[in-house]
Amino acid sequence: MPQLHLLEDVTGAGKTEAAVMLAHRLMADCGAEGFFIGLPTMATANAMYSRIAKVYSLLFSDELVSLVLAHGGRKLVEEFATSVITSGRDEGDAHQLDESATRRCLRWLADHNKRALLSPAGIGTVDQALLGALQSKHQSLRLLGLARKVLIIDEVHACDSYMQRTLETLLEFHARAGGSAILLSATLTLRMKGALLRAFARGCGQAAVLPQSLQYPLASSWSAADPTVLIESPLATRPDVQRSVYVRYESEKTAVLKGIADALGSGRCVAWIRNTVSDALEAQAEMAALWPAERITLFHARFALGDRLDIEAKVLDRFGRDSTPDLRCGQLLIATQVAEQSLDVDFDLVVSDLAPIDRLIQRAGRLRRHVRDARGQRLQEPNVSDQRGEPWMWVLGPTWSETPSADWFKKAFPKVARVYENHGQLWLTARALRAGLLRMPNDARELIETVFGEDSELPPGLQRSADQAEGKAYGDASQAAQNSVKLAKGYLREGLEWAADSVAPSRLGEDTIEVLLGRWDGDKLMPWCQRQTAHDWAYSTVKVARRLIAEAVPPTSAARQAALQSQLEQLPGGGKWVVLLALESRSGRYLARAAGPAKQSDTLRETVWIYDKTAGLRAAANEQEDGE
Repeated sequence: MPQLHLLEDVTGAGKTEAAVMLAHRLMADCGAEGFFIGLPTMATANAMYSRIAKVYSLLFSDELVSLVLAHGGRKLVEEFATSVITSGRDEGDAHQLDESATRRCLRWLADHNKRALLSPAGIGTVDQALLGALQSKHQSLRLLGLARKVLIIDEVHACDSYMQRTLETLLEFHARAGGSAILLSATLTLRMKGALLRAFARGCGQAAVLPQSLQYPLASSWSAADPTVLIESPLATRPDVQRSVYVRYESEKTAVLKGIADALGSGRCVAWIRNTVSDALEAQAEMAALWPAERITLFHARFALGDRLDIEAKVLDRFGRDSTPDLRCGQLLIATQVAEQSLDVDFDLVVSDLAPIDRLIQRAGRLRRHVRDARGQRLQEPNVSDQRGEPWMWVLGPTWSETPSADWFKKAFPKVARVYENHGQLWLTARALRAGLLRMPNDARELIETVFGEDSELPPGLQRSADQAEGKAYGDASQAAQNSVKLAKGYLREGLEWAADSVAPSRLGEDTIEVLLGRWDGDKLMPWCQRQTAHDWAYSTVKVARRLIAEAVPPTSAARQAALQSQLEQLPGGGKWVVLLALESRSGRYLARAAGPAKQSDTLRETVWIYDKTAGLRAAANEQEDGE
């Protein structure tokens, strides 16, 4: 019988390991035929793939079972690509053995994301599963792939209103197909838990028992075999992940810069998590005046995919579980939200811009994540305590006010105002931080309900912002319901064309376009990332908001125009779905001109763009931008 399990615990407590063990039990005792783990980003999916690849075969009796990575850049992850490239013989080999049929299946499954869900074991972005509930191309094949598997969704709290409503539809379909699900989160509101439980129970033709317990950590379990019972089991947290984090709320950036520099100078490693790419670039420039640039790593989503994968590997090596004092000493990571979830990294000091409390709890989970001595050497003996002193997280936010004006947050962080639109929740978060201490897991539930609960009272100046954000959330949820497949109606178009996933996207957000970065070598156009593979142009791809780049400015040289057109013709659709930005080296920098929509005008405005491996893609005049 289908079962739904919700596991809530602090970051680093072992939720993933518990979910894998629970999935094995569901496979052994309840007839589940495999599992798929969905994560919020490509980076977190890549990290999870590396972890699960070491143990997944223990869950199956067949040693040749496939493990597939499913997301847009899966073929560019070397560990996964190697597992496909080295498997078996080609279809045209007349001497192939019967055993190679299974190995060819590995390659066939890896060819497309829609097929990947058919694999007995899969890891990918949550989008690959959500598309099974949306009116999108190959929707039914995705649902078929998930049928009778254990669907594991990590970082559930990261779902916005659109994604949550789509996840509810997916859970209903999955339950009707006889599948079980495991949902993991460090923090969930009672309202969100209730909605997910109701959706799964509805798929089983039952009414859910709504959650009641405010205890934390908590495991909640519901089964169609006993639908009137919701088992809510309080859990004990391991001593090594229990922590009291001291919080310093700071409104002066100069004090934050000095605090970071002092920590680095004393040999500690620091993470500063910012809320937009432009703020991260600004922080990099400011810190480069205080600390050697070669000891600063910038990590955001505006890098070419190949460079981003390299940075991700460097971050895990430098700050991960097996990092050494020599690697960590005096190292600074400046990152956007790409570093706040599911990456197993550990810092001596975490600095964050003000964000909703659930995001800050996630970011605090990167603080003292592994037990280490005073130098940063990993300690693995049982019952040993961290020896790095009191853990501190600094939060940079607007000057505190009991009676804030409507522009309280926007005035201090104008570029972030559209990223976190409910400024009332940010004020409630800042008020909670004034206590100066986060005790995890003791305070987690109260903090979440205080900020996101229905009874939270806001000052009048921020009520309009909260009302607008709530209205938008209802609108996003309504759009998700419209885009979702209707079980009772079957396969009706209802005004939507199912020809592409973009018609019913797996998540909302700013309209983006794929930009392919090339570089001129004389009149020859080369991909930016040159790894001597068949995927070099894919490695050279970066997603950019369409409001920033709509088209490239063509070269004036006839030879270069011909080279550019030749490359575009080799792309799907003749390159009409991408922008090919050809960079030219000038004074040691790679530059290109592109046109984007002008503000309050239908005309296009040209901008000079710069790209390098240390800072990513940015406008030369600092005219951008927000996002991750």
